[in-house]
Amino acid sequence: MGLALAIILGSAWIGIWRAQRQYQQADAPSLAPQDATVSMLPPMLVDPEENLYFEVEGEDLSQMSLALMPVPATLMLPEGAVSPEQLAELIEQMRIHVSAGRLLEPADGSAFSMVERILAVDPENTPARAVLARVLRELRDVASPVFPVDLIDIADRSIDLAGETEDQATLKVLRDSLKRTLDVEALVSFADRQLAREGAGPRAFEIALSKYREALQIDSANARALRGLEEVQRRLIERALASSFDLRFSAAETLLKQAEDVQVGSSRVLDARSQVMAFRSQTESTQLDAFKEAISRNQLDAAEKVLGTLRKVLSDPTQVRDLESKITNVRLYGGFSPDERFTDSLRDGSRGPRMSIVPVGSFRMGSPQTEPARNKNEGPQRSLRFERGFAMARGEISVLEFRAFVDATGYVTDAEKLGSSAIYNEKTGRMTKSKRVNWRRNYNGSRARDGDPVIHVSWNDATEYARWLSAQTGKTYRLPSEAEYEYALRAGSDTVYPWGDSDPVTVLTNVAGADEVSREGRRWSNGLIGYNDLHWGPAPVRSFTANAFRLYDLDGNVSEWVSDCWHDDFQRAPGTPVPWVNPGCDMHVLRGGSWGSGRDQVRSAWRGSALADSSGARVGFRVAREL
Repeated sequence: MGLALAIILGSAWIGIWRAQRQYQQADAPSLAPQDATVSMLPPMLVDPEENLYFEVEGEDLSQMSLALMPVPATLMLPEGAVSPEQLAELIEQMRIHVSAGRLLEPADGSAFSMVERILAVDPENTPARAVLARVLRELRDVASPVFPVDLIDIADRSIDLAGETEDQATLKVLRDSLKRTLDVEALVSFADRQLAREGAGPRAFEIALSKYREALQIDSANARALRGLEEVQRRLIERALASSFDLRFSAAETLLKQAEDVQVGSSRVLDARSQVMAFRSQTESTQLDAFKEAISRNQLDAAEKVLGTLRKVLSDPTQVRDLESKITNVRLYGGFSPDERFTDSLRDGSRGPRMSIVPVGSFRMGSPQTEPARNKNEGPQRSLRFERGFAMARGEISVLEFRAFVDATGYVTDAEKLGSSAIYNEKTGRMTKSKRVNWRRNYNGSRARDGDPVIHVSWNDATEYARWLSAQTGKTYRLPSEAEYEYALRAGSDTVYPWGDSDPVTVLTNVAGADEVSREGRRWSNGLIGYNDLHWGPAPVRSFTANAFRLYDLDGNVSEWVSDCWHDDFQRAPGTPVPWVNPGCDMHVLRGGSWGSGRDQVRSAWRGSALADSSGARVGFRVAREL
């Protein structure tokens, strides 16, 4: 019974084998060369109905022996086992895929997938090998310089299948391309991970950018690397815009330059730069308006806060320094520049006295004990500092300016009330009281000129004029303090005289000169040696050279009232340059030499005194203004 079954099955198998052989020979030319011998002998044949399989040995049917072996109950079809029909079907499917152009794709329905299955059970199968060679050539043609990502796995498997039997030159090309492909993938994947890190910043962008560029040096058309560059650029632009909104415009510009370097000429960078510039311009305009408003209101804290923003916005350091100086000028000079000159408008539209800003600074007030002709009332010396500037009239108040005050107010001076003032009497060479002399008169009682310094005015008269100016302008005018006057007179000097320690060698101011002669032929007994300013009596205001603070005649022409009460010395004097005033005092300080002052009285530290209601031909005044 067993032998009969074996014979029957053997006969059946021979019939099947012959049919398959004819089929393969009929179709082989389209898959392999003419002389190829197609091996269709499977490693095993199966009789599924009897749950038996036969091992087939030998190539000639007459020599084949069939060994009947039982199939284990748990293994109906051993791994890798195919029937001749299945093998023929695989080959037919491979042929169909080739004909349809499905050589490599799709992954589970291509000629290559059939090749793998065929060669798994028949490694030397000629049609499959022929198709494999075609696959390798196809891969070689697309591997320039790298494989498409979806072919990496196919390329790797095809190289493994080829072994040493295929064209080695082609295999070398494929292996090199596969290496480059894997290198590119590794570089791009590493770069992608850098960008994906939480909180990735400029350093991560730099690393990712370098890896993407390395990948593109290998494969200039790599889509992932190109997308990576776009992502880096997008991130840089995003950070640049965020930096600009935080007013870090320098950082924004750096980031935009980096973004531009990623892809030169990118429209996205141009658009982002336009946004940054527009935002910066708008912010600058808004903040400058806010700064001007704060300055105009003397709101220095607000101005400082706005300036902090503008320091981030303005690109021109000079403009920033200008704004800083405005704050400084408001703090120190009420908004004026330290070297500025100005006049305030009066209510009727006319102009007040010409003023000059006196800068902040410090000086030693009084005279040292070693100074020639020093008076005890000039000491002890003390250091004073002006933390805030002030304005002082550039010259003495003129007759014309004082007339405007009298005309506007109907004010009556002390000299007019008393009916007399002291004039210079050329016949006697002395100062004498003269009736009906007042501010309208000159030093000798003649009619005063409009441009002359007003004289025959008391401390009371000068104070009333300053009050009127304050009411007219809305600013605080007053007589200067004694410290302000000496500081302005010295104008940075610490010498005996404003010009030095000896008599002047050129004409600087109107003081008593030894070479001067009056109309009556008189000379000054105490005049400065070799000096002649060509004026016997007051000169018109601002007739001589201004000092370093752009002020005139502080050291000559007429002595001037200051606001301080008279004290015999500077013991217990204020430690700041404020007026030293005692309520109800009747004696006030005179400072500065006059047209009749000799060497001793034109010293910078010289001080004089007079009653508040007294007046004379050698005394006038000027005003100061608070800033």
